[in-house]
Amino acid sequence: MRRKSLYIPIITILATIFTLLVLLGISTLRTIDRDQVRMEETLVRDGLIVLRGLEASFRSGMRGMMGSEDNFQWLMSQISDLTDIRFVGLVDEKGIIIAHSDDALVGSTYPQMDKLRGLIARDEPQHWFAADGSFVVAKRFKPLRSPRGRMGGMRGHMTGRWGTTPYSILPEKTYAVLGLDTTIFIEERKEDIRYALMMGLILLILGTASLYFIYLVQKYYLVNRTLNTMTTYATNVVENMPDGLISIDAAGEIVTVNNRVRKIFGLKAKTRSGERKELTNKLQTFTKPLLTSLQKKGTIVEQEMAYPSGGGGSIPLSVSAAQLTSEDGEDLGAVFILRDLREIKALQERVTRSERLAALGSLAAGVAHEIRNPLSSIKGFAQFFLKKNPPGSTDHKYSEVMIQEVERLDRVITTLLDYANPKEPAQEQTSLADIIHRSIALISDDAKAKKVDVIVEIAEDIPPVTVDKDQITQVLLNIALNALDAVKKGGKLAFRSFMDESKFVIIEIEDTGHGIPEKELPRIFDPFYTTKKTGTGLGLAIAHRIVENHGGTLSVKSTGTSGTMFRITVPAQREKA
Repeated sequence: MRRKSLYIPIITILATIFTLLVLLGISTLRTIDRDQVRMEETLVRDGLIVLRGLEASFRSGMRGMMGSEDNFQWLMSQISDLTDIRFVGLVDEKGIIIAHSDDALVGSTYPQMDKLRGLIARDEPQHWFAADGSFVVAKRFKPLRSPRGRMGGMRGHMTGRWGTTPYSILPEKTYAVLGLDTTIFIEERKEDIRYALMMGLILLILGTASLYFIYLVQKYYLVNRTLNTMTTYATNVVENMPDGLISIDAAGEIVTVNNRVRKIFGLKAKTRSGERKELTNKLQTFTKPLLTSLQKKGTIVEQEMAYPSGGGGSIPLSVSAAQLTSEDGEDLGAVFILRDLREIKALQERVTRSERLAALGSLAAGVAHEIRNPLSSIKGFAQFFLKKNPPGSTDHKYSEVMIQEVERLDRVITTLLDYANPKEPAQEQTSLADIIHRSIALISDDAKAKKVDVIVEIAEDIPPVTVDKDQITQVLLNIALNALDAVKKGGKLAFRSFMDESKFVIIEIEDTGHGIPEKELPRIFDPFYTTKKTGTGLGLAIAHRIVENHGGTLSVKSTGTSGTMFRITVPAQREKA
């Protein structure tokens, strides 16, 4: 199953952190703006309350306190002493300060007259931030609610009772200005900003730490994935090597075994530990001389050895080995490369045999030509004496025997020449099943005579083959006739045909005869070799040559006691020569 990737692009992480910082900044700005609005609303409300309280003080008309400007100043100073109030004053419409909590400013022009003009023009309370950071609230100063009616009567009463009233000394349009201290609000704003900056810094640190952590995780994942890929690749290379590989550690314990080694040594254990234990038992005597040689030489290159495979047989192996050492020179073990030489040895034997048979065939062809010429003369003289001597005479009989033996020898020479100079196959696409059935029909009489049961097993998926059907028929007949000679009365003769994994068509001819002794098997296809009392010993040699000329192989398997099986392989598809 494909592993899910953990890789996250760095740009995504940076974009996430940037987005969070922007959202934090926007949230902080909105909070500051909202606090600013709330602060102004609170200050305006508090300022108007103080100014209305000032108006109420004037309306109360406390005797002995409000009859002069000194009393005004005293009241202003008392109000300015209240918490969070920086100053309070009264200003006429020209900007002249009538009364102020700071005595030095009385009679001077109010410095922020431009702000006050909005109040004068619209007659509505105004507020603004002064240059010194204070929050100024200004409104029309109205110590009496109405100049007529009840308040007017109260004004007359106050005038009549106390003489000169505070209101009588004020201009018609007087404006009260109150400065409030905003230090607490400013500190809270600074605290909010510091909190936002701290949160931003924490977010930045966390983001940076997360970025670094994710970077490390991704690095680890990439390194681990690369390592796993390399390990898987190396394992596949080792497991699918055409040669066997065994590695051992410094203690001599087997570490690595590939598939080729399992096939060479026929390992049957299902678990890795059982497999190594089984291989260790098989290699105890095999590896000792190799390790001794390896310690002396350091490397072993293509050393041929025979591994005893049991049953008296052996497996020819070519062994290469090298010691494994660390950078510090520490012994890590050794690695062995084993090459199975059975196919190579078999190929070498076939090449050697082909060369030997080719030389023998050339020699035989030369001898056959030299023999055939005098045979013609001998046959001519024999025919002369046959005609000269009367029938029934001894000389006539000798002449007949001479002619028969000359003709038999001529047939042997003809067969020998056919082996030495085989005909080029006249290949054509044909059905192998038809060839098999044709060959069986030709031997059916002989099989019935010996009461031999002929079994035919032909697979249905065999494609047509491109062969010389007469030559392949000759091969099948030769093998089948030899089988009938070896089978006792009531025996069996089987013909089987099927496709193998390498896309070759296989023909097997198996009998239940006496078999061929194992020591005779290597020579069974040699010319002039035969185990029968009669015969030239060229039939199987010619059959072998015909199959080779078709790009196939002919082999034999026999135990010497329970019958013989000949196996023919020909390519499923073969171009015409």
